[in-house]
Amino acid sequence: MSTLSVVSGKNASANVAENDSKAVFNVGTRKSKLALVQTDMVVKALAAACPNNVYAIKARDTAAGDIDKVTPFKDMPVKNLWTHELETLMGEGQLDFLVHSLKGVCP
Repeated sequence: MSTLSVVSGKNASANVAENDSKAVFNVGTRKSKLALVQTDMVVKALAAACPNNVYAIKARDTAAGDIDKVTPFKDMPVKNLWTHELETLMGEGQLDFLVHSLKGVCP
């Protein structure tokens, strides 16, 4: 998982290492262009609303739907093709929250 950017509010340094006393949130997302644009919008809004926090955008491009281009979606082993891996990482504590495009979330 790569850190694509670190966004901080006006009261926090953008350097994660300098923010020992600040809350640092790891934000998970996919590496698609749409997901990155939406995540950037969310993180900037959060930084404006909560200027003492730091948000590190962690992006992955290993969603089942991105990797397997052959198997029909209905035959995939997981039903949440675009979100499964990120949700697993959040459950393991590696990510604090996720930003998903609504079109990638199953009803």
